[in-house]
Amino acid sequence: MTSQQQNAPRSPQRVNRSRVNPMASVVLITAAALVGVGVLAVQANGSAPNKSATTTIDKPAQPQPPSTNQSGQTVTPPPDPNALPENSGKGKRVVYSLGKSRVWLVGADEKVQLSAPSVAGTVSPAPGTYPVSKWYTTNQGGDRTAVQYQVLWGPSSNNTKFGFDAVAGLPADQMPPKPASGTTTGGVRLTQNDALAVWQFATVKGTQVVVVP
Repeated sequence: MTSQQQNAPRSPQRVNRSRVNPMASVVLITAAALVGVGVLAVQANGSAPNKSATTTIDKPAQPQPPSTNQSGQTVTPPPDPNALPENSGKGKRVVYSLGKSRVWLVGADEKVQLSAPSVAGTVSPAPGTYPVSKWYTTNQGGDRTAVQYQVLWGPSSNNTKFGFDAVAGLPADQMPPKPASGTTTGGVRLTQNDALAVWQFATVKGTQVVVVP
């Protein structure tokens, strides 16, 4: 072989064949890295606790339910002071508790529709069942106080002796004051909102009012 042949440059075709494609190198390096990560993941998984996917590790202890104490003993919750009294009749009715000075509206399905505080009059009815006799949008109480949403009821001897009403002119959610000293009234006073609810519920003649101790 002559010196000219030895020093002659290679043809472009041969040069291209001997070069390494840079994209192929990147692919090879990336693939190797992924294989390494996979091996590490398998190793790590092999050392993890055998827990299901839905198990929470180191989950904090849940507090005791309200019905048990710290010793795990069952504790009876205190009765709801505003719950509908037992033995307070059946069917659609207005229930009035003398001792709690509270009024409940109970539907025909026995579900309580309203439980509201009240202010007792100076004259109290005896426990029993009374029919609603009359009702007025506005009227005057036995103590000469202007009232509204009045629902009257009482014994057969005086079927308008008692009633539910609200003091006229007060804010809708403000409790009324006690009747003035020395006055006589059988009105059971409520807020404007609650008296309106009773008026809408009981303005059917014969609706029962059940008075309980």
